[in-house]
Amino acid sequence: MAGLHQDKVIIITGSSRGIGYSFAEYLSNEGATIVIIGRNQETADAAAAKLPTKAIAVRCDISSEEDAIAMVETVMNTFGKIDVLINNAGIFPVKTFSAMTFADWKEVIDIDLNGTFIATHAVYKVMEKQKSGKIINVASIAGRVGGYGFTHYSAAKGGVIAFTKALAREAARLNIQVNAIAPGVIETDMAKSNFPKYALTEHTKNTPAGRLGTEEDLFGIVSFLCSSGSDYIIGQTIAVDGGYTMI
Repeated sequence: MAGLHQDKVIIITGSSRGIGYSFAEYLSNEGATIVIIGRNQETADAAAAKLPTKAIAVRCDISSEEDAIAMVETVMNTFGKIDVLINNAGIFPVKTFSAMTFADWKEVIDIDLNGTFIATHAVYKVMEKQKSGKIINVASIAGRVGGYGFTHYSAAKGGVIAFTKALAREAARLNIQVNAIAPGVIETDMAKSNFPKYALTEHTKNTPAGRLGTEEDLFGIVSFLCSSGSDYIIGQTIAVDGGYTMI
């Protein structure tokens, strides 16, 4: 299948389902070869099997450095290159700070922030040798404005935004572009189960677009950041939030 991303090898963490899978499906339809990453091999295999272009599934706990290194080895042995890494894996349980335990905090930081570092560090060594690559980190508006019941998640995503800027400065001269997207509240099953209905209604009222986001709202910017058209865009965090955090 010919398309904008023909012959590109794109790794997407947390892509067995949800937003990550929707990215995989969209980019696959644009011709990319997709690496589905998930913690459950069967679920990842099933996701990869549904894609229209060539895809493989690799079991990887993104909070494990050993798993990430093994995952990159598998990808390189199979395809010989990595063009794009999309750090999408993340969790966002809602819990007030007074009710939060250190274990709650650590779980979110380990996956959302440390997982971004671990996957990027493993892939970066390949891109460094290639002298090319694109790294797209999925942050959140919570990393910019904070969120009620989200001290752990906001801290993690704020860290992802700062990580994006710092790494982008190092990577740019190597022809590796590092950027982030900061989605608003995206209307997914996970969002509906994590947020009370009144919170989603209130967020919609405070969003200039007058609605929650959809997975489709993210496709254009993700595809653009995967493309050569974004080669001079470096270290940016692009909000896709219906105007919620407009400056």
